[in-house]
Amino acid sequence: MNWRELKKLTKKNIEKCCQVIEKEENLLPEAIAIKYFPTVVERTKGAEIWDIDGNRFIDFLSSAAVYNIGHSHPAVVEAVKNHIEKIQNYTIVYFYNEEPVKLAELLTQSTPGDFPKKVAYGFSGSDSVDSAIKAARAFTGKKYIISFKHSYHGMTYGSLSATGIIDQETKKVICPDEHIVFAEYPDPYRNKWGIDGYAEPDLLSQKALLEIEKLIEDLQGDVAGVIIEPAQGDGGMIFPPAEFMKGLRTLTEEKNIVFIDEEVQTGMGRSGKMWAIDHYDVAPDVVVSAKALGGGMPLGAVIGRAEIMDAVPVPFFAYTHSGHSVNCAAAVAVLETLKKENLLQKAEERGLFLKEWFKEKASQYPFIGDVRGKGLLMGVEIVSDKASKTPDKATALKISWAAWERGLILITFGKNGNVLRVAPPINISDQLLEEALEIIDASFKDTAEGKVPDAILPCLKGW
Repeated sequence: MNWRELKKLTKKNIEKCCQVIEKEENLLPEAIAIKYFPTVVERTKGAEIWDIDGNRFIDFLSSAAVYNIGHSHPAVVEAVKNHIEKIQNYTIVYFYNEEPVKLAELLTQSTPGDFPKKVAYGFSGSDSVDSAIKAARAFTGKKYIISFKHSYHGMTYGSLSATGIIDQETKKVICPDEHIVFAEYPDPYRNKWGIDGYAEPDLLSQKALLEIEKLIEDLQGDVAGVIIEPAQGDGGMIFPPAEFMKGLRTLTEEKNIVFIDEEVQTGMGRSGKMWAIDHYDVAPDVVVSAKALGGGMPLGAVIGRAEIMDAVPVPFFAYTHSGHSVNCAAAVAVLETLKKENLLQKAEERGLFLKEWFKEKASQYPFIGDVRGKGLLMGVEIVSDKASKTPDKATALKISWAAWERGLILITFGKNGNVLRVAPPINISDQLLEEALEIIDASFKDTAEGKVPDAILPCLKGW
């Protein structure tokens, strides 16, 4: 990030923030981040954050869909405080601990599928994806994993191998797993077949499934698993047709392939259902969870058919701090809060409201090309021309910058870097939601009227 130039372009006081940023540049490698704004977060509460210069923001990112129930939720804080006074953690590799068992019971009950399940723990979506890949290969005795172009699954060795949104040639230098292959994700708005997937979901599904069948045939059936996001998150919050997901489940059953449902970003109530896969009436073999699971504490989980999880040899699921006692206590509080505060219904209601709001703005601002979402899993695609659907990353970044200037965290993502990522905490108050929408509307207006300087563009990285 060129924070020195950005400092000249903002009206905010960011003096203390810039001092920390300068130190970070000298101490941390660039590879840790894709920076957006010169903000050093000091304090958080609910759907708001404050930087060390005292600037206040409404959070429409939720720390990358981590704080589904809001920052510093009292139930999570209390669970962590109460538990850490008793025990921080003692490794379950050699002994036993009650909290990971409590959490496993809740997770096996909440995931789709009426069959025995077991849970393995990690610390992030990345290592949990690695564990799911281990399980698929151990259970089937096969090698290949089918992932999807423009997918994001993480940054550890296995999860990075399965990630399709990173430049493949660059990735091969450090992560050459030759047994991960990529299929086309059926994007209804923009796909290689030129099909309008909203108007013809069956045709789009058929084309995508035929490609996967051909891929399995080319690999001579040596496919252990298919890993898929039920909404392709960092690809731009893309939702496949329901027909495709059902067809993929049928295909994996026929071919004895493990269906891995990657819910790191999409799960924990954000879509209006506990798991986004629930929108498709599909029961996967394995579900991967992280991000919002720990309520801000680092925790990942793989919930799978018992026979698949038991196929992994000892000790290949063992980490010293897996099933960390405090983190699992926090996750139990998250699951209980989702139910107690009726947050699944709240996510669905808020999502419907926001979707209609953005669609109304699309009739006013020609750069809004597509609005898509389920619950508070939302993406607003910014284009330079609606007819050609030409991605417009520059305009998307300008909207994000204008929003940041006014006190709203709203970043971009997507395979073309031109999609606004709409992911506030599910329990954001009506007052804060109204304030945030006023900021977005003003940011659209400023951008449309050319009031956001081009000079900000070289300074922001973004996706």
